[in-house]
Amino acid sequence: MAVDTHVFRVSERIGLTTNSRNPLQTERQLVRYIPEEKIPVAHHWLILHGRYVCKARRPDCINCGLTGICRYYRREATKE
Repeated sequence: MAVDTHVFRVSERIGLTTNSRNPLQTERQLVRYIPEEKIPVAHHWLILHGRYVCKARRPDCINCGLTGICRYYRREATKE
């Protein structure tokens, strides 16, 4: 699975990976749990989610459908 900046950021934020320090570690964690036939589409889902919803500087958690499972949202929601 190709890991670009969006995939790297989003997979760690959501909780799909844990303590990944580089794209290779991220890829290894992701392919362990994503079925091989779903990897191409999962790659695009993560990119698009990172580009339009889970943005680097200002994640749009209010409009995100993953808040129920998102590690970042749980952590940030408890600060308020």
